[in-house]
Amino acid sequence: MFLRKPTSCPQWVQHLKSIQIPVLRSTRDAVEAARENPDRVDANSLADLVLRDPLMTLRVLIHVSQKMGSRLATPVETVTAGLVLTGIEPFFRDFTELPVLEERLAEEPLALESALQSFERSHRAARLAAAFAIHRMDEDAEVLHQAALLDNFVSLLLYCEAPSLMLEMAKRMRANPTLRSAEAQRSSLGTELAQLEQTLMAVWRLPPFLRRMTNVQNREPGPQSVMLAVRIARHSQDRWSNPALPDDYVELGKLLNLPPAGARALVLQVEGQPQTAA
Repeated sequence: MFLRKPTSCPQWVQHLKSIQIPVLRSTRDAVEAARENPDRVDANSLADLVLRDPLMTLRVLIHVSQKMGSRLATPVETVTAGLVLTGIEPFFRDFTELPVLEERLAEEPLALESALQSFERSHRAARLAAAFAIHRMDEDAEVLHQAALLDNFVSLLLYCEAPSLMLEMAKRMRANPTLRSAEAQRSSLGTELAQLEQTLMAVWRLPPFLRRMTNVQNREPGPQSVMLAVRIARHSQDRWSNPALPDDYVELGKLLNLPPAGARALVLQVEGQPQTAA
């Protein structure tokens, strides 16, 4: 937590870049269980464990970048590739006594509930982004999956560091449906989450390709796949009858060369929803 609330992007960056990023309790427990049987663990199985948790994914990518970045001609773009380079034993040595999200927010039950909902939304967005990439036969499907998984990491960190502020901002947006999220963020935080995300990723020296895939201003197919996956996951979080979804399907159809009905059918298939979902 902070003594004086940051009021600009540089101030938030200064604060957030120095915190101990928490992980889910289930992630901490899974790492400890794997530590007991290191001979049964390889880079792929460890990556599967890491990718269950957006904040653990973030921790690993930051760690790999800071440990290996200056020694590599080509940046490491995925968790699996990073674990291959750093090795299994060094992973267990470097990731001990992981801080736990549920413990960090033990006295903030509403913030914890919102954070856990954000985790679920991140996973849904990641699945959708991967499906869109596969439909487009994009070779970067794994990176796009990770980009969508990480899209919400700033909100997750802020729920830990400024739970009251995040809950108040969400309350304002529920009370005023016409209030744009970017406007609410600027009013409450002094910056937009997208700007804060891109700045932190640059400070942490995360792979440039990953940063490009999460840039909402980038009109290339890859970033558009991520943006639409994140938007559809958000719009469908509470109900499939959200009035914003038809426009999402139109945009997705243009990206995937499908009619809006075909784009909708693909989304519902990925989400395991009946085609009559509404």
